[in-house]
Amino acid sequence: MDWGIILFILLVGLILVMLAGVPIAFSFFIVSGIIIFFGSHFGMTAYGMKGLQQMVLGMRNALCNFNFTPIPFFVIMGEVFFRSGIITKTMDALSKLVRKIPGRLSVITLLGGGIFAALSGSALANTAMFGSLMMPEMMRRGYSKELTTGSIMASGALAMIIPPSTQAVILGSIANISVAKILMGAILPGVLLLALYLIYVIAVCKRNPGLAPVEEDEVDNISSKEKALMMFRDIVPLAFIFIFVIGIIFTGVGTATEAAALGALASYVLAIVYRKFNLKLLINTLIGSLKTTSMLMLIVAGSAGFSQVLAMTGSSREAVKAITNGIDSKSLVLFVMLIIALVLGFFIEQAAIMMICLPLFMPLVIAYDISQIWFAVLFLIMLQIGQFTPPVGMSLFTMKSVSPDSVEMNHIIRGAIPFLIIDIVAVVIIVLIPALTTTIPGLML
Repeated sequence: MDWGIILFILLVGLILVMLAGVPIAFSFFIVSGIIIFFGSHFGMTAYGMKGLQQMVLGMRNALCNFNFTPIPFFVIMGEVFFRSGIITKTMDALSKLVRKIPGRLSVITLLGGGIFAALSGSALANTAMFGSLMMPEMMRRGYSKELTTGSIMASGALAMIIPPSTQAVILGSIANISVAKILMGAILPGVLLLALYLIYVIAVCKRNPGLAPVEEDEVDNISSKEKALMMFRDIVPLAFIFIFVIGIIFTGVGTATEAAALGALASYVLAIVYRKFNLKLLINTLIGSLKTTSMLMLIVAGSAGFSQVLAMTGSSREAVKAITNGIDSKSLVLFVMLIIALVLGFFIEQAAIMMICLPLFMPLVIAYDISQIWFAVLFLIMLQIGQFTPPVGMSLFTMKSVSPDSVEMNHIIRGAIPFLIIDIVAVVIIVLIPALTTTIPGLML
């Protein structure tokens, strides 16, 4: 059977199984298993029990990848700051520091999202947390439903880009790219996205003050001494942990795993200093990390089996040959890969997109001599866009789950659109200025 037909059957079958509501990991297992046991009809040299053995070995090798080890530690960091209430103290401090700015609460949400993104790495956790923290107050003050939901989702989505990002760790592990360099390469694009979000919110609120009404308490003055105290007490310690973790990776003192482990330890130490640490916090953070890591590893195992099937059928190899023989332009290949990731984001969850696309895309990245770090960061932003797009944008559903009944899905979707456009603008800027992603990794020791 022709490789194109095999590849079509594999991808369409996988998408249909996912759309039927089967969890991502089991979707990979089902499609891979069917192809394995009917391999003789697809021209596979290994099928039946022999093919199954190869698939299981591929899954085992994937799960033994040392690059995945930072994930549980990064998750622990976010769990500690969330469950201990430390991030709430930070939000209170930001609320008092940010005064007389149009769209003040939306600005605080975005700034808080940027801070927590640098300590958590989970987009959905960020969205749920800031939805619970900020939405009641923003709704009480009469903020636009679209601006409220949009800024909360954008604050959450920053966790996919700003390190430490669990998605970046998974991408680097699957694509066989240095996780440390991806994390470093995502710093400036993450700052760029946050800056663009803030500029948009301030500009639109200044143009239309009715979107974010101002109350009297928002313009009260606060002394410089009080500001300095709040900065030192509630913001600087969190910033220090981020700098500490990133500094270890950047200077080469330790690996990403070692930096993540020390960051998790530092988060517990900070909880002790704030007198928030107890046995319940320790148990809950460890269980939360175990659940998240187990889920991700199950998805990785399913993806690895699927990649083995692609290799055994020869589909991935032939697809790469066909593209490299038919397209000479590096820019066009990059554009096609990013568009595919964008389109799949409408229908498939982000982790599944990485599992499907990266085994096909990375040989093209290497063949066309495209910077792997540059491509990885662009790919992450395209995945972030998928969080905002129906019908399966997880940020949309997470936002709806923490919203009051008066906030409908159409409000949430309309609120996401401006930030989706900003993401596309950021992609264009990064495409035109690759140094935004390659400068910091190039300086690493």
